[in-house]
Amino acid sequence: MFDWDVVIVGGGPAGLTAGVYSRRANRRTLLLDKETVGGYIRNIELIENYPGFTEGVSGARLAAEMVKQAEKYGLQTEPGEVTSLELFSDTRWVGCANGQGFTTNIVIFTGGSRNKKLGVPGEEELAGKGVFECAFCDGGHYADRVVAVCGGGDAGVTEALYMAKIASKVILVEAMPELTATAVLRDRLNADPKIEVRCGMMVEAIIGNGKVEAIELLDAASKKKETLKVGGVLVHIGLDPNTEYLDGVVPLDSQGQIIVNDRMQAEVPYILAAGDIRNGSPRQVVTAVGDGAIVAITAQRLLQESEVN
Repeated sequence: MFDWDVVIVGGGPAGLTAGVYSRRANRRTLLLDKETVGGYIRNIELIENYPGFTEGVSGARLAAEMVKQAEKYGLQTEPGEVTSLELFSDTRWVGCANGQGFTTNIVIFTGGSRNKKLGVPGEEELAGKGVFECAFCDGGHYADRVVAVCGGGDAGVTEALYMAKIASKVILVEAMPELTATAVLRDRLNADPKIEVRCGMMVEAIIGNGKVEAIELLDAASKKKETLKVGGVLVHIGLDPNTEYLDGVVPLDSQGQIIVNDRMQAEVPYILAAGDIRNGSPRQVVTAVGDGAIVAITAQRLLQESEVN
């Protein structure tokens, strides 16, 4: 007898949606997350493209409502950092950093992603001393300072727009020749007099003695270097999936995402994935929710088939 019918690893929108569907099917379902359930969207000031909210919705509110709905249907959640997966002929074993382990018929990975690092001198040494990742969480510490935001995609531009409300000036640094953010976000960026955009610039180093004092940039075209004085550096250059512990256990693509078919099934039986962690994900809240529904429906069908056999 398995401890659980379904174990979900990751408590963001995909995981919570899968939990709702699984519990509505009356399946014994456990959701594990190493942090507070709700996922990264808890740190987003305003989500404007989630259907049903004409004026947008704060990420914290949306996450709270998703958690409340999952609890309504009896989804059990536990804090736990999953660090291993063992596969047996008749069961799956999910292991956590604290030594706990759970047997289950089906594992659904919805563990999402984490921010990529620049990988430059000074980044690790000055983490928490001027180098940060979340404007909504930590932006208040940089009031009336000049802040560099690294990353010209939707996430980076959104962070820059938020920081412009707090900082004296924001310098947005993007390695590509042009910003890749959605047009509406680019328009807002261009209309904000407190934001300076520097495209085609690569971060070479973050400089400071005990705290961030400057950032060193390299012009990709001219190869000229320059140093800009800043009081903080926010890094949002992309995402890496949380799949290191699955390497060699479940097939991953070149980006480290779990390879799945159109029913969210991995190549390993009874292993499923949804949201940012699966290959081809658009990394949007609305698609993560859709993934969560699909993966739970697939899990229910697999459970029904195993019961028949």
